[in-house]
Amino acid sequence: MNDTVWISVAPWHGSNLRAIANSFTVSDDLLKHASECRAANNAGESLDQNCFPKEIFGASDSSESDYELPNLFFAASVWAVSKAAADVLEKFDLGGGALFPVKVLKKDRQTPVGGEWFCINFGNRKSALLESQSSSLRQGYIRPKEKGWLPKAMKDGDVAVSSAACSGPDIWIDPQVGDAFFLSDALGKALKKAKADKGFFLHKCRVISPPPGA
Repeated sequence: MNDTVWISVAPWHGSNLRAIANSFTVSDDLLKHASECRAANNAGESLDQNCFPKEIFGASDSSESDYELPNLFFAASVWAVSKAAADVLEKFDLGGGALFPVKVLKKDRQTPVGGEWFCINFGNRKSALLESQSSSLRQGYIRPKEKGWLPKAMKDGDVAVSSAACSGPDIWIDPQVGDAFFLSDALGKALKKAKADKGFFLHKCRVISPPPGA
């Protein structure tokens, strides 16, 4: 059994706040739908194509610098990954998660940015956080009226999880943790080896197994 998994604090990291919109968030009729789908994805629910827009594009006030996109970025209500990252992810067990093709365009909604892109549905949940043995977390609202743990400035080894994290799909949401998602050791290493981890802000977590007979 691996003694490491990875936490991505991309949802917490300020560099993912960009002047980017998508085809849901510029439509008054679809704003509620976008919000509901975002909440469901953040909760680790398995979603279909209808929860993901067909286009992501620069907002009307964006500048050219906003098109320097990493391998994972937030686009108003969804997360998108590059083809380089998607090629790695597709080799692993995504469980109830999935990747959905999406166009990424400049604010003219005509000019493509980069190559192929995909919206990501995290699609899985595992309850594995060991909060009493973790640091660099603070209590806060992870969902409306629901408190949990949120990241702070973090380094490798600050977060501890149980061995429950080491079975099942290679990507998941922990319902106790907001503004973060988790990856298996193998998937985290594969993204780094492919140099497709820019924007993921990955940190190693310690896996603590229960003592024999516990």
